[in-house]
Amino acid sequence: MLPIFSAYAVRYPGASIGLTGIAFGIYALAQCVFQIPLGWASDRWGRKPVLVIGLALFGLGSIGCGLAQNIFQLIIARMIQGTGAVGSVALAALADLTRPTVRTQAFTVTGIAIGSAFIIGILGGPLLAASIGLSGLFYVLAALGFLAMILAATSFPQKRQSQQQEPPMAFKPILLHGELRPIFIATFVLSFTLNLFFFTYPLSWTDLGLEKAELWKVYLIIFLPSVLLVFPYVRRAEKRGRFRLPIFVGWLTATLGYALYLVGAQYDFLLYTSGAAFFFGYSLYQPILPAFLTQRIPPGGRGTATGVYTFFGFVGSSLGGMLGGGLLHISPSLPEFVGVMLLVIWYFLGLPDRPDSIS
Repeated sequence: MLPIFSAYAVRYPGASIGLTGIAFGIYALAQCVFQIPLGWASDRWGRKPVLVIGLALFGLGSIGCGLAQNIFQLIIARMIQGTGAVGSVALAALADLTRPTVRTQAFTVTGIAIGSAFIIGILGGPLLAASIGLSGLFYVLAALGFLAMILAATSFPQKRQSQQQEPPMAFKPILLHGELRPIFIATFVLSFTLNLFFFTYPLSWTDLGLEKAELWKVYLIIFLPSVLLVFPYVRRAEKRGRFRLPIFVGWLTATLGYALYLVGAQYDFLLYTSGAAFFFGYSLYQPILPAFLTQRIPPGGRGTATGVYTFFGFVGSSLGGMLGGGLLHISPSLPEFVGVMLLVIWYFLGLPDRPDSIS
């Protein structure tokens, strides 16, 4: 949806740029609102039923989007689609079903799968939309959602008996947990800077004369180091039980990538380097943060904890995307400056660390 939604949705009857933006953003807003309640529900009633219900809502909302005849119907359907916010439940389930000694590797493999799906979506979305339209693309999403629902209903592994008897945790102790605060700050900062970065990054390439249809080649190049290097690096760190260096390297490469973008947006080599460096640092944190989070929280609170975690991520994504245009309007280099400053401030607030005891 990302590369083509606005271009197609603006053609709906009654659509304007503002209403098209609402139709685009209301999905993320609904996801943000429902992450914590559904995570909390999975702690009380189990991961499997919440996953099935959430995927069903996503599928039904996708069908509604495909059937929408005007922009107002599309907005309502997108909101329903976003209520299937089971990302936090999936993270909690993955933690339940993996040993602490290999959990970071499991999150890394999951991250590679998600990243691969993202790349396929970026490349395939425009091609599919050209042949089946935006409504057809929504039907494809509905089919994938219902397929995932069937798999969750029929093939989802059972938790270990000891975890089934784990008492649920209250919401307030998780939100105020001192050791979790650096993780929540990290996902907010990384999500904010990612959306801010990729709001302006393609514009910098088009300013250099690159055609929009050729941007996929840039993304393949900058994503490649992360695809090749993140998993072996994280696996090695987990086997040694030493994460202090990867945590610092992730922050440093993300910050240097932003700094290079700030000073070198007019040079294609520096644009490639900045994109690859920032995305490598970002990707390095994606398996580490949920692993650290779930290792600090017993199974009875993981759904709620991952709900809070994904909530802060969605808030960061929303703010980064919304502020990108305003900052760019003030000054062409202001988004990159804000990104660098936020990453530097994050370092002084405190980077996350591996828990002393894991569960």
